[in-house]
Amino acid sequence: MRPIREGPSLLARFVLLLLLSGCGEADQSAERECRSSDARGSVLKVFSDDENNKLVTYTLKYSSSLEAMMNAAKSETEKVAILESAKKSAVYSLDGTILVKSRDKAGREVICIAILSVAVLDTSAEKEIEFSVKQTTDGRPPLVSVSPFLFKVD
Repeated sequence: MRPIREGPSLLARFVLLLLLSGCGEADQSAERECRSSDARGSVLKVFSDDENNKLVTYTLKYSSSLEAMMNAAKSETEKVAILESAKKSAVYSLDGTILVKSRDKAGREVICIAILSVAVLDTSAEKEIEFSVKQTTDGRPPLVSVSPFLFKVD
C-alpha cells in the first residue's frame, strides 16, 4: 500500500520541479533581451544623438582640458566651436552588468537597468539609466526606448 500513497506525492514533486526549472529560462531570456547588441546599440544611439545631453554637459563642466582650451580661445566663436567639438567627441558605453527590473510577458516587454558611462576629453561620468526592450510580433528587431532621467547641472 505504501507505494500507492507515495505515487501522487512523487508526481506532485516532479511537476513542481518541471515548473521551477522553466523559471530560470525566462530570466535568462529577459537578460538576453536586455544585453542584446540591438538593445545596447539603440540605447547608446539615443544618447549620442542627443545634442543637449545633460550627462555630457556635466562631464564637460569638470574637464580641465576644456577649461584650458576655452581660456586659450580668442573669440566667442572659437569657444562655441571648441565646446561643440568636445560634445561630439563624447564616447559612450554601457556597463557589462545589465539587470532586469521587470518583465511583462503579455506585452512582451522587459525593463532593464544599466550604468551609462561617458568620456569627454580628460573627464568621465556615469549615470544609472532605465530602458525597455519590446519584442515585435513580425520578426523585426525589438523596439528599445530609454526612460528620461533627471540630471541637474548647476
